[in-house]
Amino acid sequence: MGQSSEDLKAMLYRITEEIWNQGRLELIDELIFEDLIDHIEMQGVDGWSGRERYRASVVQMRTAFPDYHESVNLAIAEGDIVVSFARVTGTNAGELYGLPASGRRINVPAIGALRFENGCAVERWGVGDNLLMMQQLGLLPTG
Repeated sequence: MGQSSEDLKAMLYRITEEIWNQGRLELIDELIFEDLIDHIEMQGVDGWSGRERYRASVVQMRTAFPDYHESVNLAIAEGDIVVSFARVTGTNAGELYGLPASGRRINVPAIGALRFENGCAVERWGVGDNLLMMQQLGLLPTG
């Protein structure tokens, strides 16, 4: 039998808190499957796959936003998948997509999903409000 819904949600929360919020990249080898199937389109990390692509996405965001913080407001598990709704906040203190740091803060919603097997994330999906993020960074007009 697979893991319980509560176990799956606990793994999602652990990945979010320890890898994304705390920047503990060493945990990627433990919690992310080597051949992760990644359905997220990311500028700057195209062409990579698996665990290394995942690692690159964490490094990219934590470089751009050293105080990156993702607060999971809702997590729902069914079968081997956990879907989450979160808020991402941070101050743009590093390069992002080849653009210099703006010093501005972001506060944007994001929806993600992870599929787990044997205690590892083996597949991920996600979308964030990049339009709102670009507006908050001063790269697009608001209104």
